[in-house]
Amino acid sequence: MIVKTAAIALRSVPTANTSRVVTWLTPEHGRVATMIKGAVRPKSFFLGQFDLFYTCELLYYQRDDRELFFARECYPNKPRPALRHRWKACAAASYMADLAARITPSHAPQTFLFHWLDRALDELDRHDTAPGELFWLELRLLTHLGLTPRLQWCTGCQAPLRPESGSISFSSTRGGLLCGRCARNDPNPARPIPPDALAILRNWQKAPDMATARRIKCAPRQLAFMEDLLGQFLRYHLDLPLASRDLAFAVMKR
Repeated sequence: MIVKTAAIALRSVPTANTSRVVTWLTPEHGRVATMIKGAVRPKSFFLGQFDLFYTCELLYYQRDDRELFFARECYPNKPRPALRHRWKACAAASYMADLAARITPSHAPQTFLFHWLDRALDELDRHDTAPGELFWLELRLLTHLGLTPRLQWCTGCQAPLRPESGSISFSSTRGGLLCGRCARNDPNPARPIPPDALAILRNWQKAPDMATARRIKCAPRQLAFMEDLLGQFLRYHLDLPLASRDLAFAVMKR
């Protein structure tokens, strides 16, 4: 069966001398791997038609008894050229693509995740990258996965919490905030969250789009706190090492 779909190139691995195995994210079929024979030959039809972070129109031969399919045709719809020379944006895009590849099952519809990554790559292609934008993207993804950090009330006693409520902690294992009393009685470790950091995190969670998130200004200490806090939360709930995340933030600090 020939399948025609939109697809974002997540990974490209050389095989033999001139061929590539490309991992794609598609809306209807989730993560798909295709063999592209002769992809880098000078006269190949595929030469220049795909690369990392491209959104393409992909045609491939699908067989139910295989995990690796053969690509038939590929046409680039969004090549995103800025990601080839803006290295900070490229590092952020690499992290987003790696995260999508790790959490996406094979051959299962992933409409939200496809559009999430497609829009993220569009934004990274058009604008300079800031850590706050990546935090917003992570929070959007967590919301879709049903893992939204609970930031309005205590996850222990359910009491509503405001930044001025006094001692407030954040527990990755509990999935959100703990009041002072619940944090002291909880067997799992929790870290105090300053009122300004909590307010910023709530604003990112409420921001409807990336442009709004971009306007939320943060001091370097606040960004460092958020990087560590959300990193711990993601690693705990997704059970992933996320070395690409560490690299992306290291590059953006340079």
